[in-house]
Amino acid sequence: MVIYVQARTVSKILLTIVGILLLLHVSQLTAYYTIADTDQFDFIELIDFDYEGNLPSFYSAITILLAAFLLAIIAHKKALEKLPYRYHWFLLSVIFFALSLDEALGLHEELGDFVESMQIFEAKGFLYFAWVVPYGLLLIVFLFTYFKFIFSLPKTTMLKFVSAGTLFVFGALGLETISAKEADLNGSTTMLYSTLYTLEELCEMLGIILFIHALLEYMRTDIGEINFKLK
Repeated sequence: MVIYVQARTVSKILLTIVGILLLLHVSQLTAYYTIADTDQFDFIELIDFDYEGNLPSFYSAITILLAAFLLAIIAHKKALEKLPYRYHWFLLSVIFFALSLDEALGLHEELGDFVESMQIFEAKGFLYFAWVVPYGLLLIVFLFTYFKFIFSLPKTTMLKFVSAGTLFVFGALGLETISAKEADLNGSTTMLYSTLYTLEELCEMLGIILFIHALLEYMRTDIGEINFKLK
């Protein structure tokens, strides 16, 4: 049996999973804020977007790892043909593998605690979650390093890469800093904070889906149809 991997099919499956996770997450938030007695009902860690080591974070880690795997395939082909930017593809695969580990293990929070302990700046307001500072600096380095690479891509692929990256960064850093200020001022159990981190994680998930979709389409035109044979 031959299984053909199509970008549209993969995206639909991933969007369905995100929809289910979002429904579960919003349902428990609704119960917390409107139905249940908060003294008796707490956030359900297994399905809440703001916790680590649960279903949403496991899903995110797997999809980011899938992106890393697709990037590795592209990098391998570019290396065999000794094409320009082959090292950019390889490094991008490594970066996504590291992001997958971060998502699975919550390494950015450990980094945030370390940065805060160094007392270089006061972790309050928009910088209440201190990990955004080193990640923001790394993002700037990444943008400078990959500027030419992005514009070397086919126009459609470039636009989808940029859209996916913008959506992901808007959630991971943009909304994260806004929710950080809310958490610093009013704590992490307000309805506003819950709304912000829900949108934050949703942006990240959708950004990765768009990126995977773009990678699969690029691979179809650059490498050929992707399929797996089961014997």
